[in-house]
Amino acid sequence: MYKKAVKNCAVWCRMQEDAVETKDYFKIVDDAYKTENNEFIESEIKRAVKLAAENEGEDSAVYSAMLSELGGLYRGLTRFDECLECFTKAAEVMKKAKGADSADYATCINNRASTYRLMGRFDEAQEELEKCLEIYEKSVGKKHILYSAALNNLGMLALNQEDTEAAMQYLTEAADILKELPGHLFEYGSSLANTAELYRLLGRYDEAEENLLKAKAVYDTELNDTYTSHYHAILNSLGLVCMATHRYREAEEWFEKALAACARYFNTEHREYKSTEHNLAVVRSLMKNDTGDSPLC
Repeated sequence: MYKKAVKNCAVWCRMQEDAVETKDYFKIVDDAYKTENNEFIESEIKRAVKLAAENEGEDSAVYSAMLSELGGLYRGLTRFDECLECFTKAAEVMKKAKGADSADYATCINNRASTYRLMGRFDEAQEELEKCLEIYEKSVGKKHILYSAALNNLGMLALNQEDTEAAMQYLTEAADILKELPGHLFEYGSSLANTAELYRLLGRYDEAEENLLKAKAVYDTELNDTYTSHYHAILNSLGLVCMATHRYREAEEWFEKALAACARYFNTEHREYKSTEHNLAVVRSLMKNDTGDSPLC
């Protein structure tokens, strides 16, 4: 199964048709990700975008899919302006290629909405995610991985706005759908991690830790893929849970692992690395001074 395309929600079932020429474009992306070199990955996805434009046309669904792949990479690297540009163009192309009522178009909107959320543009994210749900309900139905993905994004948006009641509703509904859809390991891992974040914010630390450890196991053993921004976030959250429960030595170990994972995917100057580095400094200070509560990031 193609992990990175699933992670970025870039295309609906890899364009569904599975045509030979479509496979060729995705193979470029697949092979690039195997190098774990983000500069090379970016150059290869850009090459796939260019080839799709030349061979399939800038009005094709394949071209839109490759733009979404590039947007997904930029989102993972928190290069949000470039990400938003890619997803907006992908949506425009897909709307013309497949129609405004298609699941493919809705997925482009879903991608853009998740970017708005990460940028703090919550009203725009809410509007687009609600639009996604309407399209998904009519095109693929509620008991579908795409509908679950939109619910998951709404749950995370609610968390960002500290609406824990709405977050619980959305994330629970998304998880219930996933339970009936075997084979979607990444989405399952993401659901576990997101629910864990909700539990952490509610102070339900045992449940948060349980979900985070399950999510980590999905990446470690089932997906066998830790080259992703999600993995470092899980490790960092485990550190936050341990720090909140005054298990400082364990928290230090998780933050150290999170830093290593972050440096591997980003670099030591990236804001995600700096945030985790701050958490590590805080917990070491707590260990040294044996103080109480801490400013968590």
